Amino acid sequence: MLSSGTIIILVMIALALTIVIGIYKKNSNIGLIGMAFAFIIGSWIGGAGTYDIIGYWPTSIMFILIVTSWFFGYASLNGTLAGVADRIVYATKGWPWFSPIAVFLTSFIISGLGVGVWGIVFVAPIGLVIAKRGKFNPLLVLIGTNVGALATGGLQWAAGGPTNAGLLMTAGWPVEEAADLAVAFGYASILPCIIAFLICYVLLGGYKAQKVEMEKPAPFTDVQKKNLIIILIVLLANLLPLVLNFICPSPAVTYLKDHCNIQFWSIIGAIACMLLNLGDEKEIIAKKIPWNALLLICGVSMLIQVAVRNGLADILGGWLNDSIPVWMIPAAFALLGGVLSFFCSAMSVVYPLMLPMIYGMITNGSTVSPLACVTALILTACYTGMCPFSQNGALMLSTADEETKEYLFYRSILWCIVLLIISVIYALIGGYNLGG
Repeated sequence: MLSSGTIIILVMIALALTIVIGIYKKNSNIGLIGMAFAFIIGSWIGGAGTYDIIGYWPTSIMFILIVTSWFFGYASLNGTLAGVADRIVYATKGWPWFSPIAVFLTSFIISGLGVGVWGIVFVAPIGLVIAKRGKFNPLLVLIGTNVGALATGGLQWAAGGPTNAGLLMTAGWPVEEAADLAVAFGYASILPCIIAFLICYVLLGGYKAQKVEMEKPAPFTDVQKKNLIIILIVLLANLLPLVLNFICPSPAVTYLKDHCNIQFWSIIGAIACMLLNLGDEKEIIAKKIPWNALLLICGVSMLIQVAVRNGLADILGGWLNDSIPVWMIPAAFALLGGVLSFFCSAMSVVYPLMLPMIYGMITNGSTVSPLACVTALILTACYTGMCPFSQNGALMLSTADEETKEYLFYRSILWCIVLLIISVIYALIGGYNLGG
């Protein structure tokens, strides 16, 4: 049996080959290729059991993609999302340069109200329609939606605040230290996200958005009104326990917060849409759930898990301790976390893998700022999580029409690299140390 280091190298080679195959065979699903490599390297060569490899399938990601796509599939199919987009475009038609910023601000506000990074599932489908109406680059929708949600999604009253605290506790931090660090991260995220979006806005020519000549949008139909009400109820239902837990915490409120998340409310919303006949359920399941993206994400994630289970964290941690000067460590975490998040879920793979490294370095006497490292890691992993191979990218692309999806697929990978570079440079000049 080969050593763990050799297996990790083989996984990286297989990953590169998988991506190359995807580039030259555009209509092929490289998730299937990733699955095959996962079995060959993890089981045939690495000695893991067949069912161990099957267990690497990321069930939670698949579940999230299905339920959110199902729920918003109704609004996409019956024109509700297009109607909302028309109204935003109409309201900003005198300031076309503002339309991409409006997408960013919408995501920024909705996530900051409590939904957290899951604000992308509300904003992306509307934003992509706005881009088409406003004739600006839809890449700005992906970037603005993703970065806007990230900017405020980690605040302590938003969904990401408690989640981040839990991840930090799992990584080793004591309860109170983890809670304080999570709160600090929530505020430290805002400035770098705004800077990253503005840089991309300029580079992608958002200020060149064309003026839209359009008549006042027609009133919503009865079906669209019902669907819009359901979306608002789902948004408020997810938000209310989070706000109440921040204002007046109690066991009952905590119970609701812990057991009623955006996925649960998406299921309830989809059931309400189904009972009210707001769309053709069979058509939604066939066309609005991103089955191709599901196979792609889950297959590639299985391959990455082979490397994770063979000690990738220990190898990376040792390399950081031995080879990187203290002032460069936040940039190293940004780089490593960002690269890994291209191909797998930040939440289920990158954070559990790398947050314990940060805690271990701190407890072993490193003088590096834990907040700088945590912020650099989480933000950059979420930046590149916009990649279509990763969770956020797949969620947003699943709401696009086929023409837009084809345009965005590989271009979004390129702009993930741009965001990665922006974050690493920001870390190298000490930007992530501004929070403390």
